[in-house]
Amino acid sequence: MKINATLLALALLAGALSAVAQEEKKTPEAAAGPVLNSFFERGPEAKYQLKSIMVEGEVAEPGPVELASLPVREAAVKELVWLDGKPAFRGAYLFSGYALYDILNAKPLKKARADFKPETDLFIIVENAAGDRAVFSWGEIYYASNGYGALIARSARSVTAPKRNTDWPLPAEPRLVAANDLYNTRFIANPVKITVKSAPGDFPGKKHEAVYAPEFTLVYGENKIAVKEPGKAEKRAYSAAGYGHGTGFKGLKNETGFLFKDILAQAGVAPQDSGDKLVVVSAGDAYRATFSLAELINRGDNADFLVIDNAEEKDGRFSLFSASDFFVDRNVRSVAKVELLRP
Repeated sequence: MKINATLLALALLAGALSAVAQEEKKTPEAAAGPVLNSFFERGPEAKYQLKSIMVEGEVAEPGPVELASLPVREAAVKELVWLDGKPAFRGAYLFSGYALYDILNAKPLKKARADFKPETDLFIIVENAAGDRAVFSWGEIYYASNGYGALIARSARSVTAPKRNTDWPLPAEPRLVAANDLYNTRFIANPVKITVKSAPGDFPGKKHEAVYAPEFTLVYGENKIAVKEPGKAEKRAYSAAGYGHGTGFKGLKNETGFLFKDILAQAGVAPQDSGDKLVVVSAGDAYRATFSLAELINRGDNADFLVIDNAEEKDGRFSLFSASDFFVDRNVRSVAKVELLRP
């Protein structure tokens, strides 16, 4: 009986040791953790401390916005920088943080100009304590199909390519990123203030007053260029469902036109210099819309704006068409002037 008991004990011990050995073999595999389906979330991550940002200008109650109360958005970015006269790749990242869309939503608008009610003429300036500035149009945040791409990052993660086995260097501090931009001309570190403004300048004319413009003037500083023909601008066709923020569905639009960025190139502007500049497009009836120069000539999504040549139509020869906007309100008709400036 004692022998049988001893044999039984030895058998149990052997079984236990075998189970431990098998468990030890499994341990390294388990420690590796599950492989995520997302290619964006496999690299190392850096997190930043963010509390608030000041919002000033044409808002009802200027003051700080507490960021912790806002939704957290994500944006994937392939970052290109213009270095020594040529483009250089800086890294691929997944940023999470607080979108300008949500930050500005926390501050109700109060326009300074009573002569023009539409919000198409608004723009914002984001800046840091060092004086770096980035310009965004109100439209690329609130009229666009996706207005969440401009955000202040609370974390950055390297989108690492496993075959290269190299993690991209993570920013040392919070930064503003613009996911739709090709070059990082609007990426600034530690933004502290956002200012909301209306387009500067005088805009003569009366609402709904038909003013045919056979050409438009391109103004940049002291330079004025009369644009009578699209010239060598690339031709492109788009189909889109027209939708006004007030009037709703306007039908299926099949538009063929010329790239606005090619026409703007006549003024000598380049994508790598577009981060702090504004473009104001206006018609003879005083209607106008603002655009950041970056959203016009520094896009990474190829959803470029078109200038439509309407020939002798009563609404004016040239009109603007935005493929990236959800609402049609920035499609200025009978364009009379396009002004580039640094606000």
